[in-house]
Amino acid sequence: MIASVIARVTAERAGVSSTFLDSGLAELNGWFLGLACGTFFAVGPSLAVSLLLGGVLVSGLSIVMYRVLAAWDIPLVIGPYVPAFWLLWSALTTFAWGKVAVLPTVPPAPASPLLVILLGGLRGVGQIFFLPNAAVGVGLAVAASIADRRLGVAMVGASIAAVGVGYLAGTPAWQVETGLAGFTAALIAAAAVRRFAGIGLAAVVITIVTIPFLEVAALRFAGVLGVHALSAPYVSLVWIFALLRRSSDPDRSTTDGARGRSAGSAGAPDSHLPPLSRAGTFGSENGMRSAPWGTSTPTDRSGSSSRFP
Repeated sequence: MIASVIARVTAERAGVSSTFLDSGLAELNGWFLGLACGTFFAVGPSLAVSLLLGGVLVSGLSIVMYRVLAAWDIPLVIGPYVPAFWLLWSALTTFAWGKVAVLPTVPPAPASPLLVILLGGLRGVGQIFFLPNAAVGVGLAVAASIADRRLGVAMVGASIAAVGVGYLAGTPAWQVETGLAGFTAALIAAAAVRRFAGIGLAAVVITIVTIPFLEVAALRFAGVLGVHALSAPYVSLVWIFALLRRSSDPDRSTTDGARGRSAGSAGAPDSHLPPLSRAGTFGSENGMRSAPWGTSTPTDRSGSSSRFP
């Protein structure tokens, strides 16, 4: 919450347009940054400094990345918080007072492989909030179902399927048990239900099959850099799917879409509250419309008098 408030205030002080402020993207990325800092930094000076600096940093990155990605009709989603946390982690852990937190663990794995996959899938939904907890996963699925009764089932089903693929592929047991591959599949499935950025069933299937391998790769790359992979696989897949959607419709202009509008809890473009914590996952953003790949829905784009988005 602290990082989210700081991000909002920073964006306002930077003079960004009301369109960007109303999208909630600065607060959203500040909120996820706060979750990451609270998970990986121990309570103390390192956590306090990371929240104070991170709120300003993630707001600036959100503004810059929004402008860059909007030119390609690519949704910002939670992209900015990932490099923001990487910079904070790389810097603060070098100081003597930069203490790291002890990460949560999961109970011993049951003997039944099916139960391992089931629990891993539920924990995968909880991993959206960095909590490998099956109860959290169920609670999040139920909360999502309030916005759309299809969301909870889709998220849990995709997460379990992705964890199952990882189990069959022989990914490390701890990744299966913690449901590490599940959260990306769950979010992509939710995006498909809401038709966000044209993501559909094909994207969900691709994610379920590939995400266990992508997570392994992301962890190895992040390990080399000395950082945590966080949501990098999810963000990368959303951006790739958005670019594929553009390439499938070469006549679509980069100015298609309503720049001055954001999606609401029912996916309506005139509301200001995208469902599920304004995550940009289930609504429209950056001019991305809700049509599937290969379908263009051009609309007029309103200009902005601000020098920022």
